[in-house]
Amino acid sequence: MPADALVPVVIFFGALIYATFGFGDALFGMPILSVIIGIKTATPLMTMNGFTLATIMFIRHYREIDWKSARRLVFASLFGIPIGIYFLKNGNEQFTKLILGIVITGVSVYNLFLKKESIRIGKNWAYAFGFIGGVLGGAFNTGGPPIVIFGTLSGWTQQQFVGTLQGYFLPNDIFILICQFVAGLLTLKVLHYYLISLPFLLVGLFFGSKLHAKIPVKKFNQYVFVLLLMIGILFIFRTLLSA
Repeated sequence: MPADALVPVVIFFGALIYATFGFGDALFGMPILSVIIGIKTATPLMTMNGFTLATIMFIRHYREIDWKSARRLVFASLFGIPIGIYFLKNGNEQFTKLILGIVITGVSVYNLFLKKESIRIGKNWAYAFGFIGGVLGGAFNTGGPPIVIFGTLSGWTQQQFVGTLQGYFLPNDIFILICQFVAGLLTLKVLHYYLISLPFLLVGLFFGSKLHAKIPVKKFNQYVFVLLLMIGILFIFRTLLSA
């Protein structure tokens, strides 16, 4: 099946997950898209999609944002993003894919088996998690996991969780897009995939919003991380076998 048919389908399911939980489109989409169109095309494509989703979700949830945490996270991520961009442009693609698989697997294992609701961390930890998120966001467009973990350990409510993620993702995506443009990663090929996928993204966003309102988030969240765990493990093995 040609990439023009596969990419919009992946974007649809990524948007569905994002609208349901406030994050997760890149975690789902990057392993698949990097195989279909290559990681140097998939990363800026997912950044453009993420910016579109974050803008819409920000408008919906800006009243629920923990602004102090969001500012700390964004400030720290600005120092990590250029490092990630440099690694994406000059790093080894196979190694990058392996790291991506490890990150996805690690986050999935954490959320499924290790997460403890009773653990709480100080707000200044936002700087460390934000920096790591910036590096991962610049390199793989998967800056969400450190921020999700920080939010969980900070005891955000469900409303704060969805809202504050958008307060982080929106300015972060803008800065990443600028860096990717300067680095020459925003090509006509990326724009092509973005435009043909945009209608699917909007449909996924619509249905995801319906799921968010009707399905218990914690229960559905487990299903998503089981899927991500399978993708992460398969991605690691596939990368190692093709090395």
